[in-house]
Amino acid sequence: MDSFESFLLRPDGLRAAVASVDHEMDKLAIRRTQTEDAAPEPLLTAWRELLDKLDLGPPPQLRSCPVCGQSGMRAATRCGYCWSTLEPLAEQGAEAGHATEAS
Repeated sequence: MDSFESFLLRPDGLRAAVASVDHEMDKLAIRRTQTEDAAPEPLLTAWRELLDKLDLGPPPQLRSCPVCGQSGMRAATRCGYCWSTLEPLAEQGAEAGHATEAS
């Protein structure tokens, strides 16, 4: 796994950064509405366009390696850290989402 893929999977990676900026943009939009200031409108529009282009989709489903304990992709057949062979996991229910499995 290269450093970019690792960045995308980390809890403090791209998704967290996007969520943080999105939260601040929402606050800016509320403040703009309250003050009737149209100045940040182009910024808000550009942010929404960027989110559409990023199209992050749902967070990846992760699992823990039973040998080293590191998190990796749920569908992986080998651990990205210790290269141990991983047994396939049963399909996960929709309610479990992207939770890391502790098996």
